Amino acid sequence: MQKNEMTTGDAFDLVRSSLPTKWRKATMVGPLKEDVEDLYRERITPETDLPPMMPLFSMFDVPCFYRGELVADCGKAKAGKTLFLSILMAACLKGEVLDLKRQEAEALKVLWIDTEQSQQSTQEIMKDRIMPLAGVERLDDDQFYAFNLRGLGSEKRKRLVEAALLSIRPDIAIIDGIKDLMTDINDAVQATALMENLMRLAKETNCCIVCVLHLNKSEQDRNMRGSIGTELTNKAFEVFQCERIEESNIFKVSQSLQRKQKVRQSLCYQIGDDGLPTACCGRGRRTSDRTEPEKLRDIFTAIMEGRRQRPFKEAMAVAIKKMGFADNRAYYEAVREAEAQGIIRVTAHPDTKESWVEICDRSLFDSQEGVPF
Repeated sequence: MQKNEMTTGDAFDLVRSSLPTKWRKATMVGPLKEDVEDLYRERITPETDLPPMMPLFSMFDVPCFYRGELVADCGKAKAGKTLFLSILMAACLKGEVLDLKRQEAEALKVLWIDTEQSQQSTQEIMKDRIMPLAGVERLDDDQFYAFNLRGLGSEKRKRLVEAALLSIRPDIAIIDGIKDLMTDINDAVQATALMENLMRLAKETNCCIVCVLHLNKSEQDRNMRGSIGTELTNKAFEVFQCERIEESNIFKVSQSLQRKQKVRQSLCYQIGDDGLPTACCGRGRRTSDRTEPEKLRDIFTAIMEGRRQRPFKEAMAVAIKKMGFADNRAYYEAVREAEAQGIIRVTAHPDTKESWVEICDRSLFDSQEGVPF
């Protein structure tokens, strides 16, 4: 044994010697010794042999959705939370949907617990959205498990969720929504117990558990609801926020919190005539996706919001905030390409010399609002 190496027995003696004399013999029996042994079993050192972390997906080539971890999917009402989950579940089967790419070669085993929607809605999402996105005519009964627990009480739901995780042992489990496993969303004791149990189950089954929860109703408040929202924020490995761009048909998913690599781009998509999400014009820094004239026209029509002219910096802010541009550089690239194709031109205000963006094609704007010169 090395000189500085401490055994469990040494640790036990150290703890006992630190106690007052009159308590040493009385307290250092059975349970305390077992606790010390349990404590040292959980010790981590730089040399501890641990399995590598395993991401199930990458978004814009950045790993995400790790095995054994909790992930939060949140957003306001009707912000596209379940829509994003449809993309995620389809990617489990197909391998890549939009910019979400499966990391493992084999299709993933999916568990979907729906506590919010009707049974008919759950079935429609599978038939009309997940299957078409995945490109399959049927879902494999041994690979895709969907359960609707809407009509059950919270305690029953909680037991069935645990039973499903332990019996099916999926690669990824989606609980839509997590608040329905509680009787009171603001009960801190219930919230802590629920999160601890889900973390235990994620570790025990080596599964990524995705928890769906609403954000607070206030437009300015971007926090998840209740005590369960606070606990989920603290315990989740990643948090993805879904939002709908004002009254448009464009949805955006951003990674707002993470413990490892940051997904800096937002996943932007719109709903096509067939009801399926399709790549949106403002989907990130991939310039190649925005070089076609039709797509560039769509981008700048949305950025200008019915105006013929707009300050350059203001238009850039709209592009990044609402259209999913990764950064200023991605916007500059789009501007250069749009200028080359004659869709826009950048001009200088005659008095202030401030740069403005102007639409060249008059059919692309609806009014003269914001035309100062």
